[in-house]
Amino acid sequence: MDPQQIMAKGREMLITELNIGHLSEASQNEVLDAVGNMLMHRVLFKLNSMLPENEQQNFGNLLGAGKEEEAQALVLKHIPNAEEVIANELRAGIEEHKRRVTEKFNQEQAAAAASTV
Repeated sequence: MDPQQIMAKGREMLITELNIGHLSEASQNEVLDAVGNMLMHRVLFKLNSMLPENEQQNFGNLLGAGKEEEAQALVLKHIPNAEEVIANELRAGIEEHKRRVTEKFNQEQAAAAASTV
């Protein structure tokens, strides 16, 4: 699967998981930008941690130089189930995000209830 297909699939998954399909495309993009950055860092950290130590610096250098195709080839060479790892890490990140949003919502509701008493 090429990077654009992975991104499109990830976008669809996020829209569904975050329940934002009813929002305008601009609003969806705003939410996805905020969550997507966190998820990307999480996935890249996970992939990097799975690479052999002698390839971790190379991976970072490739990404830093904008050589995504070479970085992808490096990942696929050393992590044959990379797509599965990425999907699992995205799911875990989404669940963490949902948990944090719920916690924040509950805190705000409790604060609002306490201020009306």
